Amino acid sequence: MGPLIVWWLVLEALGLITLPLTFRVFSARAGHGYAFGKILAVLLIAYVSWALSYAGVPLRLALPVTVVAHVLLNAWLAWSAREPLARWLSGPGRRMLVTQDLFWTVGFLFFAWQRALGPEIFGAEKFMDFAFFNTLTRTDVMPPQDMWMAGQPFNYYYFGYLMFADLARLTPVGNHIAYNLCVVTVGGLAFGELAAIGLALTQRWFFGLVTAVMGMVIGNLDGFLQLWEKGSFTQFDYWRSSRIVGNGDTINEFPYFTTIHGDLHPHFIVLPVSILLLGLLLDPGRVKRARGEGAPQTFRDLWPYVPLTFVLASMVVISPWELPVAAMMTFLLLGRDLPLWPLLSWARIRLALTVLAMLVAAYLLYLPFYLGFAAPPGGVGYKFAQTSLVEFLLVFGALLLPPALLLAAELGAKRSVSQDIAQLLLAAAVLATAIAYLAGNAVFVVLLCLGAAALTCAYSTDDSERRAPMLLLVGASIALLACELVYIKDPYGAKLYRMNTVFKLYFQSWILLAIAAPWCWAQIVDRARISAGMRSMAAMTVGCLLVVSCAYPVGITTTRLHSRIAPTTLDGTEYLAREHPDEFAAIKWLRETVTDLPVILEASGDPYSYYARFSSNTGLPTPMGWANHEGLWRNNDRQVAERRADVAHLYTVPSLTEAGMLLDRYKIRYIVVGELERKDYPPAGLAKFAELSVAFSQGGTTIYSVRR
Repeated sequence: MGPLIVWWLVLEALGLITLPLTFRVFSARAGHGYAFGKILAVLLIAYVSWALSYAGVPLRLALPVTVVAHVLLNAWLAWSAREPLARWLSGPGRRMLVTQDLFWTVGFLFFAWQRALGPEIFGAEKFMDFAFFNTLTRTDVMPPQDMWMAGQPFNYYYFGYLMFADLARLTPVGNHIAYNLCVVTVGGLAFGELAAIGLALTQRWFFGLVTAVMGMVIGNLDGFLQLWEKGSFTQFDYWRSSRIVGNGDTINEFPYFTTIHGDLHPHFIVLPVSILLLGLLLDPGRVKRARGEGAPQTFRDLWPYVPLTFVLASMVVISPWELPVAAMMTFLLLGRDLPLWPLLSWARIRLALTVLAMLVAAYLLYLPFYLGFAAPPGGVGYKFAQTSLVEFLLVFGALLLPPALLLAAELGAKRSVSQDIAQLLLAAAVLATAIAYLAGNAVFVVLLCLGAAALTCAYSTDDSERRAPMLLLVGASIALLACELVYIKDPYGAKLYRMNTVFKLYFQSWILLAIAAPWCWAQIVDRARISAGMRSMAAMTVGCLLVVSCAYPVGITTTRLHSRIAPTTLDGTEYLAREHPDEFAAIKWLRETVTDLPVILEASGDPYSYYARFSSNTGLPTPMGWANHEGLWRNNDRQVAERRADVAHLYTVPSLTEAGMLLDRYKIRYIVVGELERKDYPPAGLAKFAELSVAFSQGGTTIYSVRR
């Protein structure tokens, strides 16, 4: 419990310290952004210290300097706004702070419990994520050194890992626990942020809680199918529900699955940052919208775009897959005051140019990263997919029902619809019917109708704030439609051609729908034009479907409680101490004894396995870790295969003389001989290391030291 409490206190302190800044950035309607202060503080501290490190300031110095500067900035902001801040805190602000802290803490503790039921930092790609995290808590310069390709800089999206590595540096918690607390923090922050947005949109805490639950807790409807098939909550397959669409050829993760899965990947790390952007865009009091009054003339005119641009820039550098949807939602929500027709008005063109300028500024903010990053070859492919409607509704059915009911009620209640809107609906219906006849893609038809209906209802009112949730539906429809038409080319082969596209866009769309769906439910409950009987029936239907969607989290939790024999803990390396005690002792010695980033030699092998266990668990670089991943990151650079062969050569040749040149080339300081090395390489090749001094030895694991 100690590390959990310390971690929570550090984040609480960051949130409270940053309140004067969020007080300026957000309006009172959004609770002055207190729910977003923690992630904003982590982002700002990581960015400034990162920039200072690129300028030559060692990170061990840049980080504390940045923290002090952050505190002083907020102290100055608090003093300059002391009267309005004091009035707010003495009135509704105090209640708001308690409410937001309660939401965040509930989410944090819930996911801490969930993570403690399966804390092992092993399996899937956790070794990769832990390796990044460990290396970035050790590194002192930018760009950081690749832990799996010693001597080379990272060629991966490392900023999200750096963000949480910096947070870990601010606490006394060891990395073997801090990693899991980072996973928990993402889940808790996202839960609290979604609750804050839901509360701001509906002005009712119940729907704020429902927003958080829909976003972060419920599963898809496959959980109910599993319960139906197995007849028990104790035999759930947690993996199956994330591989529904396309007979397992795509990935349809959702936030609860991703959080309990525990891979600290960019698409997961970015979650609270992407919700922060939506919080800014949905806040009616702080976002300057395009009204057609002319271009900004002063910094005061530009100010509303500054936090948006910074958050957008950070999102994209953490996970570039965020760019299309983030740019689209920025355009849609900034322009919600503009009339729909004409579509190509000068005001809308100017808004598009403004968003483009924001993207250029976003690129410049992280220019050092982009200059050192070689993007893999890709491009956009076009192919009309055949997604099964049943599979699609298994994923999104619970989130689509409230919008579908509200849109049907809205359109049915309209006495008159403008001619332009009627033409839009007619064109959409004709196009949908043609597609249904020619291609038989019912998903495409459903999404096209959903998007057209949401757009119709959004612009059938002059209230721009009522348009915002509808535009979330429009954005989600466009993102999901894109999965049926286009895909980003990657090296996963023809069969898995849209695996990543579906993966990332479904995940982002889940959040958009999770914000819109509770708002739609609230509108149904409040709508006077809908009969009381219909309102009750709709509310009961949505509520029942929400309960059904909880089958997955209940089933997974029960299954883990029923089957787990290891202790409940947040220590991600407890399994090592239990299953590999000698290697655990060696890893612990390296973590506690070795400073800086000396190169270690260990066996290189298959990905998603126990290989690269020393570099992953310590952050120390090795000549070659998971070659498969390095090949993907570096476009199959021939050095990857060469290095893997060099590692085998070093362990295979019978004399140190023959190995000497490679030991010098890679500047190897420590050599590991443990379980995998004894399994993969001949005894004669390993025996030569006895000529070296022994740095550590226990049981069958020895670490040799190479003098330099």
